[in-house]
Amino acid sequence: MDSKQVLKALERERQLLEDFICLSEEQLLLLEDENIEAVNALLQRRAELMMELTAIEATLGTWICQIRTDPSVTPEMMHELRAVNDEIVSMANHIVEIDEQTHHRLDMIKHKARPGIQVPLYAQAYRPDQLNMKS
Repeated sequence: MDSKQVLKALERERQLLEDFICLSEEQLLLLEDENIEAVNALLQRRAELMMELTAIEATLGTWICQIRTDPSVTPEMMHELRAVNDEIVSMANHIVEIDEQTHHRLDMIKHKARPGIQVPLYAQAYRPDQLNMKS
């Protein structure tokens, strides 16, 4: 297993998470304006990112197991891999925090809505505590 290939995949995962954070922050701002339709569009884009993240994560899981026992991987490369992974974990935690704020805001919008009126939101099926992040 080529450690540079693993690093490249980790960097791609980091880039996707940066995009995910931007969408999550934009979603929160749209909820402040109660722009549910725009939020739904962002959630669809987030779902697409999540599919790519899931695919990368599955591949990385296998590669990282192989790298840990590979004597050809230098300590410097292992340090770099760990540093990028630590950034990824931090970013994932930030996404969870944003999503918790988002769900709090959604609850407020639902509470404000008149009885019998449904708030049609794709996000109702998604909960941040269901996000499986690596640690």
